[in-house]
Formats: sequence, structure tokens, C-alpha cells
Amino acid sequence: MGQGLKVCLESGPPPLSSKEQGGIDMAAAQQVADWLGRPLEIVWYEGEDDSDASPAAQVNGLLSAGECQLAGGFPLVSDGLRAPYNTQYPLVLPDHTRHFVSLGTLIHTVPYRSVDFRVLLGAAAGQRTVRSLDDLRGLRLLAEPSSLADNILLAHGGGVLRGNIMHVPMLQSDVLTALEKGDGAAALVEGPQHDAYQQAHPDSTLRDSGYRHPLQVNVGFVALDTLRGLVDLFDEAIPDLIERGDLATEFARRGYRFVPPVEPVVLPALTQRLLGTPSPGP
Repeated sequence: MGQGLKVCLESGPPPLSSKEQGGIDMAAAQQVADWLGRPLEIVWYEGEDDSDASPAAQVNGLLSAGECQLAGGFPLVSDGLRAPYNTQYPLVLPDHTRHFVSLGTLIHTVPYRSVDFRVLLGAAAGQRTVRSLDDLRGLRLLAEPSSLADNILLAHGGGVLRGNIMHVPMLQSDVLTALEKGDGAAALVEGPQHDAYQQAHPDSTLRDSGYRHPLQVNVGFVALDTLRGLVDLFDEAIPDLIERGDLATEFARRGYRFVPPVEPVVLPALTQRLLGTPSPGP
């Protein structure tokens, strides 16, 4: 066995990975560790729920503090990878102590999965057919406030759906639970979120419209630029695991659809223009 790997993962309910339930990002980390012949240690952390919190800065802080070598489940969007403006970050460590940490520069591995966005329909939608977001006009739409799905709906067509969107705070209810209860007629959600809901609610009456938004977000591991050699090793392992079907098989075993990475590897800044009129994927 080679030198051990320490990987930070956010702990949370499905589809996030957790020590109790495992999950797709933990599975990906284990697959890479096995490919490299290295023992894996997961460092679990809880995402900050402050309205001013920055998930990218928190991950950077954990890496800069030496809590782990890499962090998984990181959305590959240029906003999160840019150099920090404020290099001193008030980090809450996994042991709940707080320290100011000097942030470094993040680099990313090749992605190991992609997140798609699906339109789910409740009973109030009837037999509505959805070929584009324009077909949601007139329906009451549910979204988690400030989520990427929410921003896609808000930006679509210059804001034509804004008046139909009802926000569902995650502390009160899950968007799909609210949709099942009849609080709305449709919702745009991340694919893994839908997969997790289906596993937890096998008798759900929600209908997958079959529509997939053209925008997808790749997910990879990140590390400080001082560990470029380790990132290079991950860049060898991940494409091989995808090509051999190992990741797809492992995701399916856990009840998730494997969505392969797409181009561009890193999305540019998520402007209203990009969210409202994304370029079709390959």
C-alpha cells in the first residue's frame, strides 16, 4: 500500500455523502484510492449555513489548514476556483474550533461526474408535456432559494417564470417533499437529488418529465496548487475508472444514475446570460 490519502467531504443527507450512509462522492474517492493502491481516510465536515457563507472558501480553508489533501464533491465553476480576495478566512474546523486560515490557490482534477437538472411534475401539472422551460409557464414552480436550479428558473427567458416561483427554505421542507404534498406543480432539481428522493420514497407519485436542461455542472476533486503531483495522479485514475465503467457500476449499485462529465470542464462565471441561454452540450 502506498502513502495514505486524506480527503475532505461534506457530510449531509443524500445525495451528499456521509459516514453513516456513504454516498457517491465517497464512492468516487474510494475508487480512486483503490486504483492508486493507497489507504483512504475521509475527513467529514459540515457545510456552513450562514447566509454569507462561501462553500469554496470553506473548502479552501480546510485544505489550507492541512485537514486534508483533497476535497471531493466540488462543482467545477470558475467562480469557486478563482484566487481568494481575502486570504484570511475564519474557518470552523471539524472539531468545532475556529481559526483564521491563510487561503491558498485551488487547482482541480478532471471531473468524475456531472450534475444534470431535471423537471419533476406533481399532480397539479396534470399530463403537461415539457420540452423546454417555456412549457412551465402558468405552473406554480418550487425551488430552493439561491440554488443553481433557482437561478436557472429566475434567469430563463429574461425572467418570464419569476412570478411563478415559490421558494421552499430547506430548513422547512425538501423541494420534492413539498411538490409531493401539492405545494406546487413542478420543480427543477439536480439529478442526484431526484435519485435520492426516489430511493427514500419508492411509492412517490412525482413524474419525471424527461426534460433535461442543457446546462450541466461537472464535479471533481480540488487541492492546493502545492499538491499538483497528487492531482496529476487523480487525473490518471479518474478517466480510467470512467472508461472501464467502474464509477457507473458503483453509482448504480447505490441507486444513482452516473452522468459522465461534459465540456467545458470548468463552467465560466454563472452570469444571468449563461443561465438564461446556456450552450447545448455535446
